[in-house]
Amino acid sequence: MTIIRLFFSKLSMIIHDFYSRIRAFHKARVLRQMAELEPVFVLGVQKSGTTAIAALLAKATNQSVTLDITRAIKRPEWKVLLRYGIGSFEDYVYRYRSAFRKKIVKEPGLTFYFEELRKVFPKARFVIILREPKDNIRSILNRLDVPGDAADVDLQNYPKLWLSPAWRINFDTSWLGYCHENYIDALAYRWKRSAEIYFNAEDDFLMIRYEDFIADKQASVELLSQKLGLKVKQDISGIVDRQYQSRGKRVKDYGGYYKNNERCIDHQTRHYSERLGY
Repeated sequence: MTIIRLFFSKLSMIIHDFYSRIRAFHKARVLRQMAELEPVFVLGVQKSGTTAIAALLAKATNQSVTLDITRAIKRPEWKVLLRYGIGSFEDYVYRYRSAFRKKIVKEPGLTFYFEELRKVFPKARFVIILREPKDNIRSILNRLDVPGDAADVDLQNYPKLWLSPAWRINFDTSWLGYCHENYIDALAYRWKRSAEIYFNAEDDFLMIRYEDFIADKQASVELLSQKLGLKVKQDISGIVDRQYQSRGKRVKDYGGYYKNNERCIDHQTRHYSERLGY
């Protein structure tokens, strides 16, 4: 029996090594193919208008589009694993390669991996959407039925947040290297990081302010198409007001909405929001 067990143990190791070699070979081949693609990445934190703009851009130019890498949404722990050197960004691209083969790829989670994207996709173009931070954060909170003035959030009390691992990890900044004060501070820090990524590489981005898009959606999308060198092939005037996500509740008094939490947003975002004209 000992000899038989040793035999099968050795056989298992050989088979595992064989498949590992095949996977490594295939991964290298896929990444070489990816490097030749010319995708357009639409970045920006959640609820900043990325879905609407990417969808309308794809429709206007008749291009294929990925609106969120849906298979990855159920596995947000990859962000933490990458933070601690377990796995690589190339592994992530390889795992979800079908999503990355579209001409237009919209995925807010990739905003914080701009440098990694440039390495894997050297021919890519980048669009980033930025929205007034207090309004952006309010929209996220509305989406999850979370108030703006709580001291912090208990996941058990907010079903939409508790049921979604992807949203929960967005309320945590440890994987970004920052220890947040509370949930509003976490969201404000993420907004700041997205703006910082843009301002650190302005020449590499086409930036759209969400408010400018809202003012004239069709003109914004057609101008973006022109800047990207993509020909407008379809009239989108009839679909520009399509709601891609649930509409939130507008707030006129942010001081009353956020109360003490407003200082967290001001502290984190003021520098960049002023540069953006907010």
